[in-house]
Amino acid sequence: MPAVQPGSTILVTGASGYIAAHITREFLENGYNVRGTVRDDAKGQYLADLFKDLKGDFSYVIVREISEEGAFDEAVKGVDGVCHVASPVTFVVKHLDDVAIPAVNGTVGVLKSIKKNAPGCKRVVYTASSGTINGPGGPPTRYNEEDWNEVDLIRCEKEGSEAPGDSKYRGNKVLAERAYWDFLKNEQVSFDGVTIHPPMVYGPIIHQCDDPAKLNHSVGNRIYPYVAGRMKQSDLPESGSNFVDVRDVALAEFRAMTTPEAGGNRFCVSAGPYSGNDVCLVLNREFSQLENVPKANTAPGYREELAKTSNVVDGSKATKILGIKYRTIEETVSDTASSLIKRFNIQ
Repeated sequence: MPAVQPGSTILVTGASGYIAAHITREFLENGYNVRGTVRDDAKGQYLADLFKDLKGDFSYVIVREISEEGAFDEAVKGVDGVCHVASPVTFVVKHLDDVAIPAVNGTVGVLKSIKKNAPGCKRVVYTASSGTINGPGGPPTRYNEEDWNEVDLIRCEKEGSEAPGDSKYRGNKVLAERAYWDFLKNEQVSFDGVTIHPPMVYGPIIHQCDDPAKLNHSVGNRIYPYVAGRMKQSDLPESGSNFVDVRDVALAEFRAMTTPEAGGNRFCVSAGPYSGNDVCLVLNREFSQLENVPKANTAPGYREELAKTSNVVDGSKATKILGIKYRTIEETVSDTASSLIKRFNIQ
C-alpha cells in the first residue's frame, strides 16, 4: 500500500486523550492535516488553540459515544488515513463485557464507517497495547509481535466478575484487536492496517487535564505518586514493567502511517524494562526540591540485576522498520516530572 503523503488528511479518534494529542501534533508538525474526534466543543477548542501555529491544519468533529452504530460515519469522509486511538480505559468493571463490548464496537464501527464513507483511505493505524501480547506470566519472559496474550481471556472466563481488573482490561484489548484484524481479513476493503503496542506510556502532558485524578493510567499511577510524595521507601524497587515515551509512540504512529512496508504489521513500541528505583534516581538527582521521594539505590549494577527479573517487551522491530530510537528512562522521567510539576503546581 502506498504511503500516505504530506498534505493528506488524517483522522485521529479520541484526539483529546494523552497519547492521541501527541499523535495529532506529530502529524501536524509534518505537514499533514488532522481531523480529531472529541466528545465536546471545549476539548476540541483546547486542541485548536494548542495546535494553531503548526504546519498542518487542525479541525475537530464531535463523537460523543464511539460504540454507537454509525458514530464515525461523518468523521471519516474525505480522509486519507485513520489513527484509531479512542478506546475505554478502565480497570474497574464487574464483567469483561462491560469494557470489551464498547471497545470492540468502537473499533469495528470506525472500520465500517471507513469502508462505507472513505473510499480514499489508504491505511488504518490502531493503537492497541502490549497487553494483547504479554500476559501476567512470571518473568523473565521476552515477548514480541508473534505473541498473543491468551492468559487473561482464560482467567476472565474462569473467574468471571472475580477476575482482576487488569485481566479484564488486557482481555478487552485482545478482543478488540482480534476484531480489528478479522475485519480486515474478512471484509473487502481498500485500506490496510497496522497495530501499535505500547506498554506503560510516560512523557509530557499536552492534552487538557486540570486534575491529577484524570491523568492517563500510566502517568497517574506510576509516576505522579512519586512526584507528589505519596510513595514510601518500602515501595521500592517496584520492578517488572516496561515503558515507552509518549513522543516515541506518536512518532511510531506517524511512521506506521507513512512507511509503505509497515502495512499488515504489529509493532511493539517499547524501550524495555524499568523500575520505580529508576524513577527515584532521576527525581533524587534533578528534583531535589520535591519532598518525600524515596531514596533510590545507587549501587553499581543494581538496575541490571532488577532488569533480569523483568519481562521484556521487545521493541526492536519498530526500530528496524519504523526507525524508532527510544528515549531513555532518564529523559522520559525528567520530562514527565517537569510537566507534572508545572501543570499541577507541585512544590
